[in-house]
Amino acid sequence: MNQLCFHRFLRPLTQHACVAVAALSIAQAVSAAPPAAATADANATWEAQTVASDDKDSNQQDVEIYRGGKLIARHHSSLLGTPGLYPLHSPSGQPLTRDYPMEEKGKYEKDDHHHHRSLWFTHGIVNEFDFWLDKPTPHTGYVVQTSLSKEETENGVTLTTKNDWNDPDGNRVLSDQRRWRFSESQGDTVIDLDVRLMATDGDVVFGDTKEGTLGARVAGTMKVDAKLGGTGQNAEGLKDGAAWGKKSSWVDYSGPILQADSDEPSDWPTAGITMFYHPDNSQPDCYWHVRTYGLFAANPFGRHHFGQQEYDGVKIADGEHLDLHFRIVLHDGDFDREKTEQHFADYSETKPSL
Repeated sequence: MNQLCFHRFLRPLTQHACVAVAALSIAQAVSAAPPAAATADANATWEAQTVASDDKDSNQQDVEIYRGGKLIARHHSSLLGTPGLYPLHSPSGQPLTRDYPMEEKGKYEKDDHHHHRSLWFTHGIVNEFDFWLDKPTPHTGYVVQTSLSKEETENGVTLTTKNDWNDPDGNRVLSDQRRWRFSESQGDTVIDLDVRLMATDGDVVFGDTKEGTLGARVAGTMKVDAKLGGTGQNAEGLKDGAAWGKKSSWVDYSGPILQADSDEPSDWPTAGITMFYHPDNSQPDCYWHVRTYGLFAANPFGRHHFGQQEYDGVKIADGEHLDLHFRIVLHDGDFDREKTEQHFADYSETKPSL
């Protein structure tokens, strides 16, 4: 073949090769680029809106937390008598906690345990008072929010509250400061809760009881007893009833979420809540009050109900304080152990804000 013929033969091959390379480059660029929805979600803005409290007796305000225009949670200054979060939504907007007693009980819910209010922080024995139950007695205590501040950044929202723990006559037993920080990690909503318990009015003892301390009551369809696929499990792999009363670094409770447009549970999406206990807490051991009817609570004070030796509780001397640190992760989809272990590794490396 002479040189002219060779060039005529080579030219179309070269053109086809260039087209093929260009097509491959475009395909690789498209596949490497994140979906538009994921990009938009990564850039979603945080917002905190102050609203009037539902409690007519409270002179404090509530705060609604939004990300990308979606409601994540509402912090109530008085959630039927104690501060707490309700509603609590997954990143996609799935409701993760029970409506009762804030609203009429829904399908798959029971109107039991009136003191289980979505997500809250109290304890059953504080000196001689019970702040866990809410039935009025001479020993029933109440947590009252006294101040609130909020900060919004491009990376999240932080709420700081001060609260008094009062006896039935309104006398203060102790005070606390709580810092709630809402952010995002691995596509999940992350809520860091740092609590400083302050002995402002004499010595305070947090007693040895299973009734405490950071609690959540999951949506009715998520509970194990609904028999729709919901499950609770801890860091050691113990599930459901076997996780009750066990020491662990974290517990996840996940399950299907009822949908208004479908009566078929197999069509419902799944979502869940994971609670973590920071490894640097001064109370090194956290036991878990995990129930198949939908309650789970991180309890750093209880022992004897959980099969451990009874003791006198944890004393905070007058003028001193005790700090506790928790992380709450709200996720869509089934429980993912690898992802959860990464969340805990990340949390272990963080320095609490209090």
